[in-house]
Amino acid sequence: MKNMPGISLIEITCEKCKKTYEADSIEHIDLSEDQELIKNLKAGKANRVQCPKCKKVMYLDRSIVINFEPQSLIAVYDPQAKTDEKKEELRREYDNIIAFNEILTELAEETEFKVISSLGELKVLLDEYAKVYM
Repeated sequence: MKNMPGISLIEITCEKCKKTYEADSIEHIDLSEDQELIKNLKAGKANRVQCPKCKKVMYLDRSIVINFEPQSLIAVYDPQAKTDEKKEELRREYDNIIAFNEILTELAEETEFKVISSLGELKVLLDEYAKVYM
């Protein structure tokens, strides 16, 4: 994957053969800049990795922050955030991040924040975005 903001190089251990390797992990996507990632997001394949030794495909268990710019919507897609408690934990993390900066606090007042655990719900948001902005 090209070197973009919002992507980190992380170490993975293969579930099958136990080989350790490095792979890109998407942490943040700004749809106004990264529209080519919409297809992978909709397919649930945004953080898909493949072991170079045994070719085992795995999906990273990580949240992805999606900025639906210019819609004033920020969504955290986390398939593991199925409980209200987990969603509230992600909301507190967001609040803690924006609290450190006056400009971010002002932007947050004008921006909707959602936690999404359902791929179906994410697809609806991405389709609506694509109709208007692509």
